Amino acid sequence: MKTEIITALMKTVASTRPAPDRALIENAVAVTTEKAAQKNAAAVSEALSRFTEAKAAHTGSMMTLNDINAAITRSEKERQSALEESAEADKSWRTRLRSLGGAMTPELKAEHGRRMAGRELAEEFTGLIAELETDKSRAMLEACATGRQYVDEHATALTVCAQAAWTEAMDTISPALVRAYRLRLRELELKGEPRPGDVLGEELQQHVALQAQFYTFDMDNEPVISQLGLHRPPLTGVDMTLYKSPARRMQLAAELAARKKQAES
Repeated sequence: MKTEIITALMKTVASTRPAPDRALIENAVAVTTEKAAQKNAAAVSEALSRFTEAKAAHTGSMMTLNDINAAITRSEKERQSALEESAEADKSWRTRLRSLGGAMTPELKAEHGRRMAGRELAEEFTGLIAELETDKSRAMLEACATGRQYVDEHATALTVCAQAAWTEAMDTISPALVRAYRLRLRELELKGEPRPGDVLGEELQQHVALQAQFYTFDMDNEPVISQLGLHRPPLTGVDMTLYKSPARRMQLAAELAARKKQAES
């Protein structure tokens, strides 16, 4: 039997006992409740710590990925600029060469060197972009891994938090509610209701569910939930197709390993 059920049962029993017995039972309940509260608080703190670490790790992965994306965008612009400048220089050089009847003046030789340098620069950026795309693939794999850990730790921490809140609520159920439940149960039994427990369970569920629909969390007074959030963490920027496919991640990892081995050989 769970601790919170035992505690609630002891509390109910205490409410029906004479004052001396009630005091003893209530003292025992208080000790048990305090121990449970400390245990729950420690579990919530540990889960929140793991979530915070996972969030920081994923943030770091996304910063690396974003830096690589920015480098790719910058390199593509520089490559395009080098190509356009090289094409313009090539056109100008050929026009001047024809106008001079094929005579290579020092100025044309210097201009020829500059236009060739432009082509080489564009080729350098082409190679750089290819390397950056490989880096991006590695960074995306890492982002998928840290993203998964981030989401998992969020789910775990929210579960621990919810269970701790539920345990606390079960520990503090009003004896008046227990009394009313017992009385209604007996009423239904005397009426011949075949499943009185189910009837009361449904009534309680409907009553609490209706109130829950109108309940809003005051995040200023929710030190844990305000950090966790009530929704799955967004993985903005992560390739969700890759994230959801272990097979694709394994294939990409194998391809990257093969490229690295080839580059080192």
